[in-house]
Formats: sequence, structure tokens, C-alpha cells
Amino acid sequence: MRFPRLRWRPVFAFLLSAGLAGLAGCAGVPSEASRTTEAASALLGEVREITSREGLPEAKSHLVARLAERDDSDGALERRVIRTTADPDLVLPDSLAALPYSRRQRTALAIIPGTRAGNQNGRDHTRECLAGAAAQSLEMGFATHFLQTEARGTIAQNAGLVARQMRGIFEESDAVMILMLSKGAHDVIHYLQRGGADLPAAHRRKLVAVISLAGTLQGSVVADWIVTSERPLAASTRAWLTLSGQADAIEMLHSIAESPWEEGAASRMALLYPHLTWVSIAMVPDGSDGRIRERLWSPFLRLRVEKTAVAYSPTDGLVESGASVLPETVPLPEWIVTAYGSHAMPNGTYRDGSRIAPQTTDPAREKLKPETGGEVISAYLRALPQSLLH
Repeated sequence: MRFPRLRWRPVFAFLLSAGLAGLAGCAGVPSEASRTTEAASALLGEVREITSREGLPEAKSHLVARLAERDDSDGALERRVIRTTADPDLVLPDSLAALPYSRRQRTALAIIPGTRAGNQNGRDHTRECLAGAAAQSLEMGFATHFLQTEARGTIAQNAGLVARQMRGIFEESDAVMILMLSKGAHDVIHYLQRGGADLPAAHRRKLVAVISLAGTLQGSVVADWIVTSERPLAASTRAWLTLSGQADAIEMLHSIAESPWEEGAASRMALLYPHLTWVSIAMVPDGSDGRIRERLWSPFLRLRVEKTAVAYSPTDGLVESGASVLPETVPLPEWIVTAYGSHAMPNGTYRDGSRIAPQTTDPAREKLKPETGGEVISAYLRALPQSLLH
């Protein structure tokens, strides 16, 4: 959600704040062509092709139109959340926040963070922001759980931690929602395909919503470039991380570079979770040139990725915007909210130009505050309709 400005030494520290994951080391790096384009959704393939042929601005325009077409709420959720964001006292009468208190207490929100933001000795603004969301949700009467995961753990490791904590949440609740950020999407998807699939059917029917904030739903082109490119800058990044004792960052980058969906598992999601609606907040670059305007992390390195990656399309700075929605192979209803800005989602704007978090963000300042998470989750809980609960 938020990534601090980085000095050139080490410029590669962004890898530890990116919410990305994966590689076991520098040796045996697969070729770029063998991995970058595999498992890409049709939409992602479209915008990559347009980017290559016509450029980023044209690809961005096409993407925004296609996201609107794919939104199964037909823009309703976007319109509702714009209203609740503009008026912090507005509770839509058919929203989750308008449920009787007793029902809110039986409706769980499980928050799953991504990779730890910033260097190991600095403040973790991302988790602080999500902790603020948890505090606000709890204050609004929802059974709220901030799940504990390893800040730089592997996908399999964190999915196991999620599974152990989620079992009790399902047992205690009538309905369950999962909120995840960035790389947390990989942890959640891995869990849903494995640990969650082992839950009793009665528990799986309780999962009513997965809310993805700029999630890595189809992998990250930036992580892919770092772990596969034979370019000197990418290779030296891998070498530097290994020599500096940060092989865990490389381990994380490997798995986040690839789509988290397993063959055959994606098509079973609707059978496993028959009441599940997926909510994706997709961040599209806000610049007229098809790039983000925030610094986020090293612009120089971002430009190298853009110029030399085998496949590329408009990104929020870390994840291709077309990769932050479900692939077509996942047959779930998906409500898509398209917004403009960077991977630091609350700093962005909705398509009508209104800010995502007007009360707690400053357009001139990139760093997020804990209360920003509270502002965003409040707007969504006051906008998400009770129809989610079936």
C-alpha cells in the first residue's frame, strides 16, 4: 500500500518493501520467455499486445474500458463507495454497516497483510495502515481479525499460518470476508486452493467476499523481471541480495513473479465457495503517458523493467493493472472498482476524480498513516451491500 522513498544505496531495498515474493537463489534462473507470458489471462494478453504495438496510453484506455465491461456489479459498487467516501457519516441503508449489531458481531473480517514494507529497521507503514483498518472495522461492530503472517515468509509458509487462524474464524462466524493487500493475495489464493479446500462444506459456504487491494492476482511483472532477466541490472540485484544475506527476499520474489493459480484449481473456486463474490480494486496508472506519477520506488529501475521486460503493460508501479483482477479461468462473480494511481492505493483517485482517502491522505505526501486504512475500510463497509450475505 505504501512504499517509502529509497536512496540509491541500496536501490534494491525496494524489493523488501514491494509486497512481492520469491526465488530460492540466483542459480538456475529460468529464461524470460519461458515464464513471463505463461498463464496470462486473455485481458492481460490484450493489453500487453496493445502496449507493444501502440504504446502505454492506448493500452491504458483499452484496459479501463475492459475493466468496466468485466465488472459484474456494473459500476454499482464504485458509485456506492464514492458516495460513502465523500460523506463519512453516510451509512447506506442496505449496506453491511447497517446490519443489526448482533449480525455484525457474527460477520467476520479477516485482514491479511502483504510483505513487510520498508527496510527491516524502519517503520512498516503498510501494516500500520492495515492495523488501522482492523481497528476501524472492530469499532464498527464486525468480528475483526488481523492475521499474523511472516513479513517475508514464503507463500506456502504464510498460507499455512492463514489456514490455522482461519479455521477458528469460520467456526465462530456466520459469514466471513477476507481482505488482503498486494502480495497477501498470493497467500490467500494459495490458502483457498489448499487449506481452505479442506474445510467442511458448511464452513466454505460462509465465505462471502474476498476483497483484494491492488492484489497480485496474476503475478508481478516487476518480480518476474528481477528473477528471470539476464540483464546486468537484474543479475546484479540477485547477486547483491544473496551476498548481503537477503536471500529470503529473493525467495519471496520467485513465487510472486508467477500466477498463484494452480491448474484445475481455479475452475473449482465456485464449487468450493458457492457464496463467494470477489471484489478487486485495480489501480491503473494516473499519468497521461500511461505511467504512475508517484515515485513509489526507484523510477530508474522501473524504467528498466518497462524497457526490457519480455511482456509489459500499464502497471501501478509493481503489478500490471490487468493482473490485479481475476483471470477468466476463475468462474466467480467479480466486482471491480477501477481507480487511478499507484500501488499505494489510498493515495489514488476514483474515475470521477474524487480521492480514495480524502480525509487522511495528502496529494503531496506519499507515506500513508494508520488512520488511512480506517478511512478506506469504513467507506467500503458502509457501501458493500447486504446481498453479499445471501
